[in-house]
Amino acid sequence: MNAPHFVCPFCGLLCDDLPFPGTSGLLQTACPKAAEGWAAIRATGDARVDGVAVAEAAAVRAASAALAKARRPLIGGLAGDVQMMRAALALADRCGARVVHANQAAAQRNLFALQSRGAVATTLAEARQRADLVVVVGGDVTRRFPRIMERLFAPAPVFVDAAQRRLALLGVDALEYAPAGVSAERVDCGGLDLFDAVGALRACCEDRIDARMAPAGLAALAERMQSCRYGLLLWAAGDLDFAGADLLVEQLQQLLQDLNRETRWAALPLAGSGGDLTANAVAAWQTGFALPLEFRDGEVAGDAFPDYSDVDLLLWLAVLPGLTFPDWARDVPVVAIGAPGLAPPGARVFIPAAVPGVEAAGHLVRTDGVVTLYAPAQTASAHPAAATQLERIAAALEPPC
Repeated sequence: MNAPHFVCPFCGLLCDDLPFPGTSGLLQTACPKAAEGWAAIRATGDARVDGVAVAEAAAVRAASAALAKARRPLIGGLAGDVQMMRAALALADRCGARVVHANQAAAQRNLFALQSRGAVATTLAEARQRADLVVVVGGDVTRRFPRIMERLFAPAPVFVDAAQRRLALLGVDALEYAPAGVSAERVDCGGLDLFDAVGALRACCEDRIDARMAPAGLAALAERMQSCRYGLLLWAAGDLDFAGADLLVEQLQQLLQDLNRETRWAALPLAGSGGDLTANAVAAWQTGFALPLEFRDGEVAGDAFPDYSDVDLLLWLAVLPGLTFPDWARDVPVVAIGAPGLAPPGARVFIPAAVPGVEAAGHLVRTDGVVTLYAPAQTASAHPAAATQLERIAAALEPPC
């Protein structure tokens, strides 16, 4: 590939070795998720108020007026970069708004487990160089992160023999994008659901039950997990969309703690798509709380189980694709800032903004949470960044909000 590369913002991997789509037709072959994201942001459009095209300044004034009148505003979506999130928090502080990411239900599955039992996690680099056994849990992670197996298996590892690396699937039938040269072995759970399978696996690893009493596939996996040099549990919280999923993640983390008494294991919970890790990181360092947040009377607090029934205005931020607009918001007045192709249906005010890593420079947090990558602009944009649009709305507000 001789085409220029870019930091791809379309999933949490933030790959920096893909060809920029404006210069090459290779993107679909390199990563279907990146190609899908690129297609989603290519639409053009103007600022609109009540469906009528207006100047951006007029849309900013309309957004500011709507926000000033709202008594219980919510700033949601939050698919953007660090700068956008900082501006969103500043506006929320001024207006007494609540703040939540559209993917927060998935993010909380990992967060609740961390708060309850702690967590053992690793980075992409360490997993790539050291893991000789990778166990994918609960869903086909390659649908959300098509290049994850390439990132883990394609480079020759430094600290482990590549020929000895193994891949197991627990609660997963197959991978859509399997790594070349590595066979993925589906674990036979003997008809157990995922909760019970993980529980039985823990019992086998701790020798709390006779391995002959457990399904043969789980007993064999437990033996391999105990004997490997460095193991990796891999899941995407977005795939664990069922009641009590945080308890499953807690079980997985406890399994890791059990295994680490004798060998070395870590987790790599995949996230970061739609800017969810970025939004939570900014919220944590600026307020000390994870999302969701509530600003009121000059104070801020976390709100893990929010009730949005009294929301009277939604400020929806989406300059990156991949979010699902909430059903409950379809009867709420909406002001939206985002890429023109991502405008939610029925928004009273829409203000277009540049896409970070494509039309504007920005910073994004990678899936392992240890790297904030700078994503430079690749093309010019007719619109400013989302952070700039938020700052313009704040400047147009009559104090107090």
